[in-house]
Amino acid sequence: MKKLTGVAHGHNGTIKYEIDMDGNRIDDLQVLSHAETSGIFDQVIGKLKESVIEQQSFDVDAISGATVMTKSILDSAKQVINDEHIQLDSKPKKHQDNRLKRLTTDVLVIGGGEAGLVSACRALAEGRDVILVEKNGYMGGATILNGSNVVATGSNVAARVLGKNGDSPARLAADVSRECNDTNILELTNLMATNIGAAIDFISDFAGLDYQKAQTQTPEHSVERQVELPSSSSYEFIQKVTAAFKEKGGQVLLGTRVEDMLINSAGVVRGVIAATQGATYRIKANSVVLASGGFGANQRMRGSESVGLDYYGPMTSTGDAYSFNKALNLKSHDLGWYKVYPHGVEVEPGIAKLTTYASKKATDMGAVYVNQNGQRIVNESDVYTKLRDAVLKQPGKVAYLLMDKRTWNEFYSLLVLHDFEEDEIKQFFAQKDKRPYFVKGSLREVATTVGIDPAQLQITVDEYNAAAKAGVDQKFNRGKQYLHQYEGDEYYLVEQRDRFATTLGGYSVQADNMQLVTTTGQPVANYYAAGEVVGGANGHDSAPSMMNSWGISSGYVAGKAASDNAVNHQQQVSRHFVGIVGTNAEHSYNRKLLYAMQDLFEDDAEIDIHEVRGIPMFDEGIADQLPEEIQRLQTAIEQSDGVIIATPEYDHSIPAALKSVLEWLSSSIHPLKGKKVMIVGTSLGVQGTVRAQMNLRQILDCPGVDAKVMPGNEYMLPHAADAFDDNEAIKDAGSVSFLKECFANFMTFTKEEN
Repeated sequence: MKKLTGVAHGHNGTIKYEIDMDGNRIDDLQVLSHAETSGIFDQVIGKLKESVIEQQSFDVDAISGATVMTKSILDSAKQVINDEHIQLDSKPKKHQDNRLKRLTTDVLVIGGGEAGLVSACRALAEGRDVILVEKNGYMGGATILNGSNVVATGSNVAARVLGKNGDSPARLAADVSRECNDTNILELTNLMATNIGAAIDFISDFAGLDYQKAQTQTPEHSVERQVELPSSSSYEFIQKVTAAFKEKGGQVLLGTRVEDMLINSAGVVRGVIAATQGATYRIKANSVVLASGGFGANQRMRGSESVGLDYYGPMTSTGDAYSFNKALNLKSHDLGWYKVYPHGVEVEPGIAKLTTYASKKATDMGAVYVNQNGQRIVNESDVYTKLRDAVLKQPGKVAYLLMDKRTWNEFYSLLVLHDFEEDEIKQFFAQKDKRPYFVKGSLREVATTVGIDPAQLQITVDEYNAAAKAGVDQKFNRGKQYLHQYEGDEYYLVEQRDRFATTLGGYSVQADNMQLVTTTGQPVANYYAAGEVVGGANGHDSAPSMMNSWGISSGYVAGKAASDNAVNHQQQVSRHFVGIVGTNAEHSYNRKLLYAMQDLFEDDAEIDIHEVRGIPMFDEGIADQLPEEIQRLQTAIEQSDGVIIATPEYDHSIPAALKSVLEWLSSSIHPLKGKKVMIVGTSLGVQGTVRAQMNLRQILDCPGVDAKVMPGNEYMLPHAADAFDDNEAIKDAGSVSFLKECFANFMTFTKEEN
C-alpha cells in the first residue's frame, strides 16, 4: 500500500489529504486537515470519495454547492497521481439517462435548510408523502453556518431546562418588536412567538434532539429563554433531522435545482421543473412549500444598505426563487434589509469569516474596541446592535479589538474551533502590510503597524485600566463584571468589521398559514413559504437566536398548512383513475401519452400511473401467489373510479407484458369486474394502435375480466415520434381537442350506474 499526500485550496484555506494506492488502484481518500465549514465538508467529502473510488478516477463531477472545495481536491489529486507516474485503471462513468423523470407527491418542499426540513417533517408526520429538493449537494443551506441556539418560549423543553422564567409568547413578541424598533410585521411576529414552543417540542421528538440551556443568554432577551444543542452547532440539527426524515419515509433529492414552476391555466401551482446532473425532474404536488433561503450572495439583488459590508454567508444564497417565481407575480417587501452583525474578519475582499464566539469571549475578559484614532468607541459588553452601529460609524467601517496575551489565548482557541485554520492565522500575522490586520507586540508596536497614534492608544489603555481598577466605567458604563485590567506588556490587535449573511426582506404571506400572495394580495393556491425567503417577522433587525426561531416556527406552520391543503385537494378531485402503461419497454410513447393526459386533466381527475414493466409473467401454476406489484395494482384498481389503459400495437395485438398482467388480474382475483375502462394508444404509424385496441376490447370483455369498456371514443394518436413537445405534451391541437372530448365522455361514463 502506497500513501500519497497532497494539498488543495478550499474556500476557507488549505485542505491536506492522503490517497491510499494499491498498485494502480485507488483504495481510499482521506482528509487529514481542513478549515472548511464542517457541516458542509463532512457531507460532501463522503460523496466525493464514493465517486472517486467507484470510478477509479479523479475526473469526476464536483459537488454542487461546494464546487470550489471539491474541484480543488480533484485537480490537486490528479496532479499528485501524474507526478507519481501512476496510470489509473479508470472505470467509465455509468450512463445517465437525460430523459424527463416524473414524480408525484402530496407535499413538495424546496430547500434543505432548517425551515424546509421542519416543514417537510411536519407534513410527513401528518401522514403525507413528502419530497424535499435541495440545489446543493448537501443539506443545511444557510443554516449550516449558524449556531443551534433558538428560543424555546412556551415549550416543554423550556420547562425542563429553564424552569419557570416568566416567559410568554407576548413577552417574546414584545422583545422582538423592541429590538427592531417596531419595523416588524406584528402578525408574523405573533405567529412565530405562539408557535415556536410547539415547533421545538415537535422537532425534538421527531428527530431525538436534546436541547439544553444555551451557554450564552444574550441581553436582547428580557428573560433567559435561549436553548441550544449539545454541540452548539446547527450541523447537529441538520444531520439528525435529515436522518429522521429519511428513516420515516421522506425523500430527499440533492443537487436538484428548481428551474421553473408548474402552473396551470388558472394560475394554480401544481409542482416544479427541476434539473440535476443527467436528468430533468417534473415533480407534481398537491402542495408546495418554498424554503429556498435568501439572496445575500447575489450582488445584483443587493441594495445600498449592503455597500461596504462583508458577506459571510454561503455563496449559494443567490435568490433563485425570485427567478423561477417570476410568472406568479408574488408580492415582496423590504428586499434591501439585511441582518448586520459585528465580529467579522475580512479574509478576502468583500468576504468575511465570523469571530462572534471568540470576540464575545474576549470582551467578557475585558478587551476593548478602538478606532483608527486609538479611542474606545462603545460599551463592549452591550447588545450586539450597539457594537454593530458603533463600528459602522468608524472610518472605513472598521474597528480593532485590543487584547492582552491572557485574553488572546482564549480568543485564538475559539477561532480555531470555529472555522479558522492555524496556518491561516499565522499568515495573517505574517502579512503586516496587508489586511486583515492581526498584530502582536508592545502597545506602541501594534499601534504603529495598523496606523494608530501610539500616544493616544496608551492614553486609552491607561484610562481603561484605571476604570477597571475602580470598578466604574464612567465613559461607557460597562458592567463591572466585564472590567479587567490589561496584564503584561504583550498586546494583540485584531481588525473587526461588520458583516451580513441574512436577508430580512422577502416574499409576503398570509399570516395565519404562510400562504404566498400576489402583488394584488390574492393567495396563490397550493403555495406556501417558510424561513428566510419570507420577510417581516423580525423586522429590520433580528435579535440573537431569532432567525433560527423564525425558520423552525414558520416551517412548522407551513408544513401543517401544506399538509391540510394536500388532503383538501385530494377530497376535491372528483374522479380518481388508474392509468396502466401497456408495455414493458423502457422508452414508450404510450407512457408519454398517459402522462400527457395526467397533465392535461389534472384539474378534473387524478390519474395514478402504474407500470407493467418488471411484473413477473403470469404462471397458472402459482396463480394464487400474487406478486407484490399485482397486489398493489389490484388495490389501486379497486379503490379507483376507473382505469385508463394505454397500449402500443405489436403484431396486430397488445404486448405480451400487458396480456400477462390482465391474466394475473382475472385468475384468482377480479378487480376489473364491473370497472369502467378507457382505452387509448399511440404508435409510429398512421392507424395509431387500431388493431391492438380491438384486441384489448375483446380481452376486457372476457369472462373473469368482465370490465365495462367505454364504447366508441377510440383515441388513437398517430405518428408518435413527432406527436409530443419537449415537455411531453401533445402538440397537435386537433388531437388534444379530440382527447378532451373522449375524456369528458369517460368522466360521464364513470359516473353512470352499471
